[in-house]
Amino acid sequence: MDLGPRKLKSEDGVVFEIEEKCFEMSKFLKDLINDYPDPDQEIIINQVNSKVLKQIVDFLKHYEDSKPKEIPKPLPSGDLKEILDEWDYNFINPLTLEECIDLLNGANFLDITELVVLCSAKIASEMLVGTVDEVLEKFTWKDITEEELKDLQDNIK
Repeated sequence: MDLGPRKLKSEDGVVFEIEEKCFEMSKFLKDLINDYPDPDQEIIINQVNSKVLKQIVDFLKHYEDSKPKEIPKPLPSGDLKEILDEWDYNFINPLTLEECIDLLNGANFLDITELVVLCSAKIASEMLVGTVDEVLEKFTWKDITEEELKDLQDNIK
């Protein structure tokens, strides 16, 4: 039963309007409908900020009437342009690794498998491009010590 547009409110108070039929890709949102039967009531998503929720809403709206193309596992190469549809590529490719991880966490929280897979493909593609040292640099957080970094490098080589 589709009630029409619904309002999602991010943890930082920004409200997004989205058709209820877009909830089909999110088990979390589908389950919340019972808790929020009034279509005018804002559905509070207190674990996702507005930047990430906007990206999620854009993804759900794009796939309102279709499903994303299946992404091969494992990835055949680090070039996502060869693997993804144009819309998916233009959606995910500009994101930094940190932004992609934030989006992955939001998609995982909302249980949107297709978006989790897309984010995971972006992260995996970053691991397939470059030397070991370049990959380590991409995936090493700033608070890691030089000794921990050296241990990582020694273990990979």
